[in-house]
Amino acid sequence: MAIKSNTPAFASVAVFFAAAIWGLFWIPLRYLEEIGLPGIWPALFINLPGAILMGLWLVIHWEDHRRHMARALMIGIFTGGLGFGLFAVAVLYGTVIRVTLLFYLTPIWGTLIGIVWLGDRATWARWLAIGTGLAGMALLLAGGTAVPLNLGDLFGFLSGIGWAVGGALIMRFGAVPVAASAFSQLFMGSLLILLCALVLATPLPAPSLLLPALSVGFGTAVVMIIPTMMVIFWAQKILFPGRLGLLMMAEVMLAVISASLLLPEEAMSGVEWIGAALIIGACLLEIFLTPAETHG
Repeated sequence: MAIKSNTPAFASVAVFFAAAIWGLFWIPLRYLEEIGLPGIWPALFINLPGAILMGLWLVIHWEDHRRHMARALMIGIFTGGLGFGLFAVAVLYGTVIRVTLLFYLTPIWGTLIGIVWLGDRATWARWLAIGTGLAGMALLLAGGTAVPLNLGDLFGFLSGIGWAVGGALIMRFGAVPVAASAFSQLFMGSLLILLCALVLATPLPAPSLLLPALSVGFGTAVVMIIPTMMVIFWAQKILFPGRLGLLMMAEVMLAVISASLLLPEEAMSGVEWIGAALIIGACLLEIFLTPAETHG
């Protein structure tokens, strides 16, 4: 039987695959770092091109989006500034695996916000899925080399809270168009990264690197960031934050696998592979055992 495109089941599958693609988000960031961009400038060059492209779209369709921009900017403060922007910075300062795991405490914040603010119902299966996912994360952390907490870890933790609040706002303000939310996230994320660069006194990149960096940034925006972001923002209008956060754990799996294969210092042990399997198990529990309720 075909799955209708406006159902929670379809939205769940779409989020799972879109989030998995985000598991490769660290690659263009680290590439820009390797070619010589200092500090957190790689994060800006990955975010800003997407904001420019989505901004052009909004200018062309301004009358359809004008009345929604105040709420869209509020969404962007959390999903973009405190969520996407902080996560991009965190990946540059911390390890890919640990930062991704700290971000994916998001289902806990999403479930609590959903219960208090959106009338979500946390069933036993939801708590089981959360527990399974967190157990997997604990094994992933326990199975690697102990690294002292750093600025990247703090930013990764805060980014998860920001994303959960932003997801709740997207559901609360369901009339805000997806394009407006996507622009706001990328724009606010770029502002946050620029602010961090100024506060941390990050040296300016060499002029010779600007064109290569922009090329990578625009390519990443078109191929990876904008399509997946549009899918996830659309799904956030349908799925409760707790469910969405669990499904987005697919990003953890691909980030962990890709980092362990491409970054020798982040190679996974047997215990970590067990943890990764538990995270996927949490996603499956959420999809098959919990009610796929919609908001409103």
